[in-house]
Amino acid sequence: MGVFAQHADEYAAAGLPAFPVDTIYKRPAVKGWQKASPRLARTWSHVEKLGNADGLGIVMGKPSGITEIDVDAASEAWLAAAVEWFGETPIVIGTASGKAKLWYRHNGEGRHIRPFPSQPIDVLGGGYTIAPPSWREDLGATYVFRSGGLGDIGNLPTIRPDALGQERAAQSVQAGERNTHLWRHCMTQARHCDDVEALIDVAASWASVLPAPLSAAEIERTARSAWKYEAKALNYLGRRKPQLNLGDSIMDALIDKPDALALHQYLLRWHSNKPQFAIAPRAMSEAGSPPWSRQRISQARDILLERDFIEQLSAPCRRRSGLYRFRVFWPVVGNNHYTPFPPLNGQERTEGRADH
Repeated sequence: MGVFAQHADEYAAAGLPAFPVDTIYKRPAVKGWQKASPRLARTWSHVEKLGNADGLGIVMGKPSGITEIDVDAASEAWLAAAVEWFGETPIVIGTASGKAKLWYRHNGEGRHIRPFPSQPIDVLGGGYTIAPPSWREDLGATYVFRSGGLGDIGNLPTIRPDALGQERAAQSVQAGERNTHLWRHCMTQARHCDDVEALIDVAASWASVLPAPLSAAEIERTARSAWKYEAKALNYLGRRKPQLNLGDSIMDALIDKPDALALHQYLLRWHSNKPQFAIAPRAMSEAGSPPWSRQRISQARDILLERDFIEQLSAPCRRRSGLYRFRVFWPVVGNNHYTPFPPLNGQERTEGRADH
């Protein structure tokens, strides 16, 4: 049975108009998908060819009662910005390619592709979306509910009433929308400030003419929040090309040594929160983790050592593996292309990190 046959009934029970989707080409696998309904979803699921589909499509807007904010960038910073902009929601979806979607209760929004210049955000109050647990065979990955699920459909909020507008003058911002507009103002002004204190002054000046004033503590908190994104080179709002970030630097520094780059990413995946970690080439090879020869793992490890991505805490010997940790500082090289990259666990690099 395909994903659609297995899960169409769940979506139908939740009152959602589901239809089968070809996930590789991201297109409906059935004609007349616009007329999808819970009854039709159950019917399609019993047609062998349609039931074998790897994807579940949902009609957005009035038929489902859902508006989706599609964050078309694999970045926790962009996701955080979208939540700040459009409001909290219990349902957050992770796509097979590592991007994110936010679901809200439909409130008349239309379908807007890239409504904000240079920002990877689509507003889907019409058309369709691909829903969990759709499977991408080409990526070997699935769509997942990062938070919430079908049981939360009835609790969805609407997006912020001002979210589809542009940044407004402070004089026109009312209570209930002050924090959102102040944060967006801070994000756009941060790149023009020398330090966080200067940004706090800018924020205080903007907020001083609000019809309903904010406290000094709230203004400072918002400015410092925006400054963290700027300091980490993760402030993409209003920027056609993001700044060089940590992910870019790592890739550029190791692009000529793909095994070392792959080993580094593999180790970060499993050991990024540890103060130290072991690298045991023989044991790793025998376990198929990664599925390389002992010599290949050793060579990739040595490159990471030579290029200061990791440092050795204790040398390997006959009875134990060598111990290592991530370096505090990283090479800063490369270009400035449009490739949003998520921060590692959302944390600053203030201490050595671990590896496998």
